[in-house]
Amino acid sequence: MTQVSEQLAGGGLTGVILAGGRSLRMGRDKAWLESEAQPLLLRQLGILEQAGLKNMAVAAGSENRPPLPPTPAGIPLLRDRFADLGPLAGVEAGLGWAHAQFPNGWTLLVAVDLPELSVEWLQQLLGRIAPDKGCVPIYQGRLEPLAAIYPNLAWTIAREHLETQKASVQAFCRRGLETGWMSLWELSDQDHRALTNWNTPLDWPVAQAQRGP
Repeated sequence: MTQVSEQLAGGGLTGVILAGGRSLRMGRDKAWLESEAQPLLLRQLGILEQAGLKNMAVAAGSENRPPLPPTPAGIPLLRDRFADLGPLAGVEAGLGWAHAQFPNGWTLLVAVDLPELSVEWLQQLLGRIAPDKGCVPIYQGRLEPLAAIYPNLAWTIAREHLETQKASVQAFCRRGLETGWMSLWELSDQDHRALTNWNTPLDWPVAQAQRGP
């Protein structure tokens, strides 16, 4: 673990895996897709742990969501407090959970469907935050808010957006950039490969292998 992540771990750093999506384009629950011989959800939790995070949770979506892969003891499943409002509802649930413990801390939020995410990439992200300020990657002008670190103080802002039906995570991050509680990390082509995601059956290597040449 880097010196920066050690400092953050002592000052209220939490991690949340965003796994509440309905996976409509994939046609099956992405949290269960296997990478490195384990479900993606468990892989992501392991990557966060290797990056130095000890306090983690899973943003699991609505109460009627199909069961997720069993997680280690002590990993809470957070439920959306705003129904049918997409990923920002998971972001709000994660930040609310973290804010209750560490109002002045930070939360690393990571989507479940990023099979190329690495410990090294996460440590680069952690090294770019500052007091009361998180960091969101950007690539070719587009923000990557589902693999970013947020100050827990942004929880009330996420809640405000959802209460007024402003469900765009991009808009939420842009507000952070405009008002100073988020900063940018301009990704190189190589760095952006870590954010390759699985959205459809064509993206999933196992499905490609089963399909044949």
